[in-house]
Amino acid sequence: MRKVKALAVVALISSTLLVSTPNVALADNCLPTPSLTTAPSSTSLSLGSGVTAKSWTWAPGSQAEDASLSPLGTKVSVVEGNLRSIDFGVLREGIPTVKSLKRLSEANPRALASINGDYFDFDTNIPWNAMIEAGTLTYSPAGETGVIGMAQKRVDPARGYRTTGTLTVATKKFSVTGVNQLSPGTESMVVYLPNSYRPVPPKGDATVLIKNGKIYRVYPKGAAINVRTGTVIQARGAIAKVLGRLKLTTKIKLVLANPPQYETRMAADRVKTVGTIANSVTTMTFDAVNYKTVSSNGATIFDSNFTNSQTRARTTLRIGKDDLGRQVVRNVYSSGADITAGSGELIVQANGNSATLARRFRAGDLVTVKYAYQAEAKTTFITAAGRGPRLVQNSKFVWICSQHSKEFRPRTAIGWDQDGKVWFITSSRGQDAADFGYRQGGSTSDQIGHWLQSLGATDAILLDGGGSTTMVIKNPASSWQRFDIPDSGWYRDLASGYSFLTKD
Repeated sequence: MRKVKALAVVALISSTLLVSTPNVALADNCLPTPSLTTAPSSTSLSLGSGVTAKSWTWAPGSQAEDASLSPLGTKVSVVEGNLRSIDFGVLREGIPTVKSLKRLSEANPRALASINGDYFDFDTNIPWNAMIEAGTLTYSPAGETGVIGMAQKRVDPARGYRTTGTLTVATKKFSVTGVNQLSPGTESMVVYLPNSYRPVPPKGDATVLIKNGKIYRVYPKGAAINVRTGTVIQARGAIAKVLGRLKLTTKIKLVLANPPQYETRMAADRVKTVGTIANSVTTMTFDAVNYKTVSSNGATIFDSNFTNSQTRARTTLRIGKDDLGRQVVRNVYSSGADITAGSGELIVQANGNSATLARRFRAGDLVTVKYAYQAEAKTTFITAAGRGPRLVQNSKFVWICSQHSKEFRPRTAIGWDQDGKVWFITSSRGQDAADFGYRQGGSTSDQIGHWLQSLGATDAILLDGGGSTTMVIKNPASSWQRFDIPDSGWYRDLASGYSFLTKD
């Protein structure tokens, strides 16, 4: 039986602009969320590849309580990167093996900063949700589970994409960040062309309408303009103040790179295993990969990623390769067997009707084994692993505070936007206090979501928290160190983690 750990949640940063919003409690009975700019103390570090680490701290007592935070104190730690210059990766060892996040990070030479990953069972160390690496399903329980990760998306120019380009006005040049994007970032300059999927694109902080190569209209406070009237530029953040002062009839030159065929984006989805084993006359399905518990009427396939002996099912198949590299059944164990897959081998454990089908196979049978993940929203993941519930979706705050605890706890979350920005965030007490394995202090889930949203995240999800909440960074001035609490702090061993990675 699973020991359910407290859900985790977080807080957040932007390396460019901190949106200052007053303490406001939403109608859904959410707690007030203080602006990060009001924190009495803060730190900032550059980690390379455009990745930054920042933290904000409210001291225990009245300082934190007056900000509607835990009386034990709150430290919000955020690492920000952009998929234009980094990759998102999953950290793990074997399945089911646990290790501290610091050691998992040290083992990957490309890692720059990491946070704790999926929820997992304390007794078996088995993750709760699926895992996808290099586009391949490497782990999955039976049924659908939620995942978060980096996906490859085919670009539809009408629906928007990240780009590089320049807008030249007289002697000044401005960088274009996107074309036709439906959910632009908080620091962006997006060009909307007549082919835009949305005829009236999202209003920016400043808007410029271009006709016949000249500035036709300037809206210093932004405007909703139909793209059929001309080329529309919507600017957000610091650049908006500059564009809002441009003069009419000034000639401009707009240069845009060709749309890419694909681009990488963060995505959250639900996935399940779709797999078959077939010989010339029999086909059986399986519904899980490297998952320790075999369902009562299904089958699970194991490979060498699974490091422990499996729970014996009613029938077991051992599959290897012959001299020609073809898949062949090596053994059929009609009463099941506790065996582990060797290099290049597959083990199938089957119960119920699946066990009956498995007994139709014979040693020496040539077989074809196929399996993959099926995503509910048809997302094509490059790498992904488990997640918790959504906080923000398509720029809308979707967390229902009245249905969740308002307890201050250590929290972990991930936020992202369409421009490729990704935020790792944790909230904690800011000091080591294991307290039976669970640290106190931190924030509520809704506070994390509102921080992320106000800083530009158009989507955000929760991860595991409590004693699992961990953030480590590779400080160029030293080495891997703890960032959410003092480096000497207690570490919980984890089944997985997420990391910002340098590009290959």
